Amino acid sequence: MSVGTPTANWTTEYNCPFCDDTLEDPGAAFVDHIADNPECKSGHDAWKFHLTDDFGGA
Repeated sequence: MSVGTPTANWTTEYNCPFCDDTLEDPGAAFVDHIADNPECKSGHDAWKFHLTDDFGGA
């Protein structure tokens, strides 16, 4: 991963796995959070890229 892209650290579904901020809920609040936080979005994009690469189109 590039410098400045956080790695995922999954603690609970109520914490962002990229910055550990507390989320109101693990669904819509997570989507809003990554939309508002460029570093977390970068981490999420990298996570999705690697997941797709690992599972071949997941």
